Amino acid sequence: MYGYVVPIKNELGQGDFGLYRAFYCGICKSTGKMFGQMPRFTTNYDMVFLSVLLHDYTKQEVRFSNEGCILSPRKKTIVLGNCLFDKIVAANIILSYNKALDDVTDGGGVKKRAALRMLKKHYKSAAAMLPEIDAIVTEQYAKLREYEKQNFSGVDRVADCFADMLGRIGAFLAQTQEENFVKLLYNVGKFVYLADAVDDLDDDFKKKRYNPLIARFGNYTSRKQFISDNRAELTFMLASAVNRAIECFNGMVFTGASDLLKNILYKGLRSKCDELLSSEKKLPAPKI
Repeated sequence: MYGYVVPIKNELGQGDFGLYRAFYCGICKSTGKMFGQMPRFTTNYDMVFLSVLLHDYTKQEVRFSNEGCILSPRKKTIVLGNCLFDKIVAANIILSYNKALDDVTDGGGVKKRAALRMLKKHYKSAAAMLPEIDAIVTEQYAKLREYEKQNFSGVDRVADCFADMLGRIGAFLAQTQEENFVKLLYNVGKFVYLADAVDDLDDDFKKKRYNPLIARFGNYTSRKQFISDNRAELTFMLASAVNRAIECFNGMVFTGASDLLKNILYKGLRSKCDELLSSEKKLPAPKI
């Protein structure tokens, strides 16, 4: 999806790094088995976090296998598919399709349109598997598009669309309504939306696309100037979402992946805040 929810690699223990990579490769492999080879490009770090979180929270057994990789001559350790994993993979296809649709609606170029066409039939299959999640994602993206048409300046209300979407998806996949769990994902979703808005400032301004932060604060000439003028408010928005997510996480008990999840939430998200607010251009795609 976006790639803002990532660990600090050099602070991961060997076991946690291996677990993280096994989940990543497992999503990629399972996507290929369920939907074919092309949609494997939708594998992303944000969904790895969601998968690790869901497996630990639900106490779903995690099984491993060493399998070949089309991008490497060496076999890699992967997490094998299970009922929960398959649903996560299908949810990722639904989310990826809607992200591509949103990009094309915003005037995305040839690559975005090609991705949308390629994903369409796989999206239909995933939506048939998970109509409840498809309904959630369709509803929330529709709300986002309405706000975009209005050039709506209420950042919290706009970000709520994506935040609520992730919280509801997680609740459905985990079959829970535990407040801390749902609010954890709500605030991670809010962080992702705000992070993407910061990261896309220049592109959105140059292409005259809606950006909730520009709609809220105005007076945009450059990313550097805009962040400098509004640093306190932007820092507060991002940090508030991170702190609330951590507060919810601390209210629950995790076992097998506790250290990995702490690395992502305590360190990875805060580090990403600093990167976003110190960079004068769009961040490069992360590599873990």
